[in-house]
Amino acid sequence: MMFKQTLPAAALLALTAGLLVASPVLRAAASEHALGVAESYPRFAEAEQQFAFLEEHCTNCHNAEDWAGSLALDLITPEELADQPEVWETVITKLQGRMMPPAGQPRPDTAATDAFIAWTEDYLDHAAASEKRVGRVGLHRLNRKEYGNAIRDLFGISVDEAALLPSDASVEGFDNIAEALRASPSFLDQSLSAARVVVSQAVGNPSARTGGATYNARADQHKHITGMPLGTRGGLLVDHYFPADGEYVLNIGNLASALWVSNQEFRHTLIATLDGVKFFELEIGGGEDLKAIDQVGDPAVDAINSRLKDIRFSATAGPHKLAVTFVHRSFAEYEGPLVPLNERAGNNVIGLGSIEVLGPYNPAGLSATPARERIFSCYPASADEESACAREIIATIAQRAYRGRADEGDVDRLMQVYRQGHSLEGFEQGVRRALTAVIASPKFLYRVEQVPEAAGPGSVHRLDGLDLASRLSFFLWSSIPDDTLLALGESGELHKPEVLRAQLQRMLQDPRAASLASNFSYQWLNLAKMDEVEPDPELFRGIDFGIRPLLEKEVELFTRDIFLNNKPVTELLTADYTYLNERLALHYDIEDVKGDRFRKVELDTSVRFGLLGKGALLMASSYPDRTSPVLRGNYMLEHIMGTPPPLPPPNVEALIDNRQGGRLLSIKERLEVHRNNPSCSGCHGFMDPLGFALENFDSVGRYREIDHIVGLPVDTASQLPDGQPIDGVDDLRKALMERPQLFAENLAQSLLMFALGRPLEAADMPAVRQVVRTAADDDYRFYAIVLGVVSSDQFQYVEAPAAAAQSSELAELTVGQR
Repeated sequence: MMFKQTLPAAALLALTAGLLVASPVLRAAASEHALGVAESYPRFAEAEQQFAFLEEHCTNCHNAEDWAGSLALDLITPEELADQPEVWETVITKLQGRMMPPAGQPRPDTAATDAFIAWTEDYLDHAAASEKRVGRVGLHRLNRKEYGNAIRDLFGISVDEAALLPSDASVEGFDNIAEALRASPSFLDQSLSAARVVVSQAVGNPSARTGGATYNARADQHKHITGMPLGTRGGLLVDHYFPADGEYVLNIGNLASALWVSNQEFRHTLIATLDGVKFFELEIGGGEDLKAIDQVGDPAVDAINSRLKDIRFSATAGPHKLAVTFVHRSFAEYEGPLVPLNERAGNNVIGLGSIEVLGPYNPAGLSATPARERIFSCYPASADEESACAREIIATIAQRAYRGRADEGDVDRLMQVYRQGHSLEGFEQGVRRALTAVIASPKFLYRVEQVPEAAGPGSVHRLDGLDLASRLSFFLWSSIPDDTLLALGESGELHKPEVLRAQLQRMLQDPRAASLASNFSYQWLNLAKMDEVEPDPELFRGIDFGIRPLLEKEVELFTRDIFLNNKPVTELLTADYTYLNERLALHYDIEDVKGDRFRKVELDTSVRFGLLGKGALLMASSYPDRTSPVLRGNYMLEHIMGTPPPLPPPNVEALIDNRQGGRLLSIKERLEVHRNNPSCSGCHGFMDPLGFALENFDSVGRYREIDHIVGLPVDTASQLPDGQPIDGVDDLRKALMERPQLFAENLAQSLLMFALGRPLEAADMPAVRQVVRTAADDDYRFYAIVLGVVSSDQFQYVEAPAAAAQSSELAELTVGQR
């Protein structure tokens, strides 16, 4: 992890290449704080011995004359160490990753390296204990995922937040970082529009205008889809929101064209269901339809398609499951695959393309939907009761939406909005307008952590109970706190360690904690990179091009199993099982997995164990047309080991052509030529061996022994920077497990960054190490790591803003309030 620079000016100068020459005058003097740390450190007497390690192995390059890496270690004394944690945390990271000394240089004894790392960490941890530094988390806007989850927990409805709000910027792969989530005028406009859509869906609209939605089916249609009626195949299952009780219309895509192309001689029974109850059935295809198409052409096609249009049905307001599917002809005759299965040979069964839902027509009011039951905790029997009931509804929703901070003034202002709506269209319109104001309010859209009024800039204060409740819920659920958390936060009980531990266990056992797997893991492992890899169909003939979401699902279910069942996080590397359905098992050449449903599968071969055998990670670290040991090595360093390499130097030549002297070159041979460039050899020395170990997997994650692009055997043998030979993914996994604390530390860093919503600084690393040390006593189990994160000062305390930052945040909130 790259640390945000927070060095004093003198120290920053000492790290800037080319701006300093060796001179005693420019040497930074230790601060009073650093001198005090050195004097109080029990092991300071070892400083001379430990700095001798630097002199022997580091200062030949990192000195005031050469400035290798923009770093002169000979300008820094042991007494100054506490002033420059960024320097020393970076040194620790390089040594832990065996990235220094560089390849070709004499390497220190492993025991000596580890002793220097341990002493330096201990010194920095001692320095951190003498001065509480928790970092500043600025004004924190809800991102799209948090917005959607908060709406779900407020109203019990699902919304398409991606369609309602602009995309979120990310920092170091995470999209919940406060500094990147600032509001623009366009966001403020969209948030108001989004609030109107959300509240209209939650409350319902008895006079809703006719609208429509189109849903597209997936390509494969020959198997049963989970959630569909038994004995069916293919089709489409959607959760559709119906705005009012009334009549609706279903239009099914043009199946007749598919009949013509696929030449289906058999008749197919198509059914449509609402919440599992059939409301439409039609037979299509067979000899009669084919004969008409063959003899009449387009008019016959239009006539058949017309049977699939204007299908009318009734629905009550709220979300319902709408399904259109085919009855499998031979379902009653045998058990087994619904059709002969050979995906790679193609699919000649007729399939659904899309459906369209229109309505409501003749709306007939609003049924008691789950959302309305949540909102209308009371309902007035007369006009005299309307105002009091409205205030109860509005105050209850605002208190949840504002995370326990809806005061009487807030409710009074919302009641003014209610009265404006009430004067136009009555009680429900007034409530609808007031709730729209709640959802569009900065008090919902922003997390603003409280500090004492007289707090000086940079002063550190314990979070109040409500802010602690919010930090917990947005960390573990990516959503607002529930009533239990708010009550414990408001009473102050949440600060008690035993209460915090109990709430942590409760929250991790709640279904909402699945967001840690679907949200955190996706970003930690940078699976969004898969979207940039579109395999070349000419090079990868026969692959299932719809495999990408299944690869993502595998990682989500796998990490969820490790996290929420409180297993050691090292099982992320070693677990001998995964989660597959039939399509993904076929992609991996794994037999005896049938059906569309994902299930836990014990693995027979170790190459697929843990994250290193997951196709999602392998695809995210590849090019569309080939694998890349460089990309995969860089991915391993950054996302698995937590030791990202520096950026490549400018104007570095790309790999040479894969043919030289009339002979095809393997990827290893091409990289060996590339490493002859002195500018490249250093980083490639520790990146490439990690990537070579994964070369048995192609760029879509399939196992191979021949690189069919160049027609040469795959060569996975290499040597790690510390001289350890490895050959393939099993050896790489074994090497990683020799130091499990490094993987656990990388995960803990990412979890802390995600929990805080800010990039980590060097001053945070003592807290990370404490998390890992404590978790080691519990075999690095996930709950222990999370408990360490939420018990840390970084999580439990808040730093008061500087005046300029506070003014900027207040201005943003003021604009949002307008």
